[in-house]
Amino acid sequence: MSSFFSSKGVCTIGIELTNVQDRPIKVIKRNKKKKNLYVFSSKDTIDGVVEIRATKKRKKLEHIGIELKLCGVLESSLDSSANIDLVSSVKKLATAGTLSDRKWQFSFPEFNMPQESYEGINTSIRYYVRVTIKRNYAVNIKQEKEFCVMNLDTKIPKSVPIKMEVGIEDFLHIDFTFPKSAYHLNDVILGRINYYLAKINLKHMQIAIIKREIFRASEETFTEKQTMCTFEVMDGAPVKGESIPVRFFLENLNITPTYRKIAKRFSVRYYLTLFLIDEREKRYFKQNEIIFYRKSIPKIDEK
Repeated sequence: MSSFFSSKGVCTIGIELTNVQDRPIKVIKRNKKKKNLYVFSSKDTIDGVVEIRATKKRKKLEHIGIELKLCGVLESSLDSSANIDLVSSVKKLATAGTLSDRKWQFSFPEFNMPQESYEGINTSIRYYVRVTIKRNYAVNIKQEKEFCVMNLDTKIPKSVPIKMEVGIEDFLHIDFTFPKSAYHLNDVILGRINYYLAKINLKHMQIAIIKREIFRASEETFTEKQTMCTFEVMDGAPVKGESIPVRFFLENLNITPTYRKIAKRFSVRYYLTLFLIDEREKRYFKQNEIIFYRKSIPKIDEK
């Protein structure tokens, strides 16, 4: 997939990733537009071709060097000064001279990309190959080709049973149990809710998966909360001794693996949350963190 981009009439720059015919595709939505990205994994080799075409109508364009950079970067719309390169490697394509039509092949063998790509509310982890034409007395000319990184978890995260209780003395005693706390992205969450005492008139019971996106800038920590899904467990008053099975599928949810303290600045954490709503619309809740990990890479991922 070769793409040429005009740089204000100065030149056109084409960046093509090669040997990608069998690569999975990740479809992302950014600025209300869809974009298809090839999927790579850590230690994959990134091969490609760069082609620069000088605009014939212009006078000769002098530059002080052309470089190619492969980069994985943590970016935040909250504080651009806090953006940080997670991994990077630079190759020099040309020394100082006059811009002319040129083509280069490139390769970044077995490149280490330990963090997955991420597209969040205010924060992202992006990977790209960028060409920069450096100039002395003018703005540098840049063009990039983005790709996606997905990594399989070779070790299943530690999982422990979940048991949480919601209680008000002499009025309410409910617990919900789940046999594990770690799930792969296509897993099924199974559990059970048990009623021991329910003198309060409950109207609804819901279970939700809540995502928290946490970014630490220089002097402040920003947290965004997003409800990924909500499941209605009960509509109406429960009966003492009643036990309700819970079963819901993760496959079609827009969830990611759990991210923990990336560059000591960024985390994505998920919580299983139980909501109870009584007839006065008063809400009771309990929550427990759950861990998501990647077990497989889909051929086409549009989530």
